[in-house]
Amino acid sequence: MWERSALLWRHPWPELRVITDGPRLRVHHEGREAGTMLLEQPGAVQEIRLTAGRYGAG
Repeated sequence: MWERSALLWRHPWPELRVITDGPRLRVHHEGREAGTMLLEQPGAVQEIRLTAGRYGAG
């Protein structure tokens, strides 16, 4: 996860599960929720979900 040019969080994609919930993106690891992001731009959640899928996230 990036903020401007700074890498804030890095994790191997295959170990993550990314779930969309309306404008929220929920990230799960080992059966527990590791984080939630509220994305304001329309379609941003689906775009990130598709990108995560390309990198192996479930």
